[in-house]
Amino acid sequence: MDNLWSEGYTRAFTLLHQASTKYGMLASLTNETNYRRIWARDSVICGLAGILAEDSLLIETLGKSLYTLANAAGPRGEIPSNVRLDNRGKVTNISYGTLSGRVDSIPWFIIGVCHYINRTGERAFAQQMEPVILSGLQLLNCWEFNKRGLVYVPLGGDWADEYILHGYVLYDQLLRLWAVGCYGKTSGNEHFIRQAEQLRERIRMNYWISSQNRDREDLYHLPAYKRVLSEKGDLPYWMASLTPGGYIDRFDAFANALTFLLGLNTNEQQESILAYTESICEQTAHGLIPAFWEPITPHNWEWQVLQNNYRYRFRNAPYCYHNGGIWAMVNGWWGLALKEAGKNAAAEVLLSSLCNLNRQGEADGQWGFYEYGHALTGEPGGTPRMSWSAAAVVMLREYLDGKRLYIPEIDHS
Repeated sequence: MDNLWSEGYTRAFTLLHQASTKYGMLASLTNETNYRRIWARDSVICGLAGILAEDSLLIETLGKSLYTLANAAGPRGEIPSNVRLDNRGKVTNISYGTLSGRVDSIPWFIIGVCHYINRTGERAFAQQMEPVILSGLQLLNCWEFNKRGLVYVPLGGDWADEYILHGYVLYDQLLRLWAVGCYGKTSGNEHFIRQAEQLRERIRMNYWISSQNRDREDLYHLPAYKRVLSEKGDLPYWMASLTPGGYIDRFDAFANALTFLLGLNTNEQQESILAYTESICEQTAHGLIPAFWEPITPHNWEWQVLQNNYRYRFRNAPYCYHNGGIWAMVNGWWGLALKEAGKNAAAEVLLSSLCNLNRQGEADGQWGFYEYGHALTGEPGGTPRMSWSAAAVVMLREYLDGKRLYIPEIDHS
């Protein structure tokens, strides 16, 4: 186990260092143009790995990524999904999304800035980033549309850009909670601390379906809440999304992992989620967690939506890509959740499995570090040499050694 961890850690660092440029972190070392860019969420996740590992190059690259993204920010506070630069550093393309805009770029950017500032103490950098952060936070407020506290996300409006989630997507609410809390604590601004407290309560109330809450008049969508209860009863995990048409109740591993890190779970909720995910992992290759579960098949009503939501080619066959695929990046975050839950042995097993997943597709003496693996066969798919697949190994290894991300305690009552 130690040898596998050591090799995986070394190879992950090699990839991350190779992907570090003078303008920021590349999402991948492949020659696919779209991935040889500075991506918001990818860059920040890789930067968080660097901060946990106290790696000066990766921390410096995070700062460069944030600078590139800030310079390409839109006039209303939009943070790009990705930025392409030429060898001289001239911006040649800015993407805020393809079929729809990306909501999660803003909170990831803010999370990255707050981590960087808390790690380096660079006050000039903080002052430079503050107007961009405030514009981004204001735009998130506008994207509530109805001023009821939850951001509305279009179909494909975050990292799962070819999946079915839309509406008040849990993952995006959680990232906003983290970002607002980080900025509130970092800046000492009480307004944002209070906003984070309010958002935390809205999430707790609306995304965990429990018969104890069935008659609360302050639920965001009381008829939809009662319908889930009547049809499925109390569910063992947090709902993936709430829409005007009802809940989308598929399991979202990334979002549920974030609930552990952000301290949203009671002991009972924690054990419920862990029991459910253990039953899933018994069915999958490497015993790893799929990004979303259960897979959508042609027999499900969501299939038509899934089939049409792509720009270049359809990748979401059952057990693949977002549709039940096993992502190294997501499993890194799930490992952090296991560690937070005190499941050290399970997190260690996951790290070994994660290394084996990243090894798949090895060529020319290099590990594949693919985007995802098929949930049943483990066969690698998507783009190889992904930076955030490497970052997952580094993050989990550092967490197992006692390191922690900057997640301020806002309100755990």
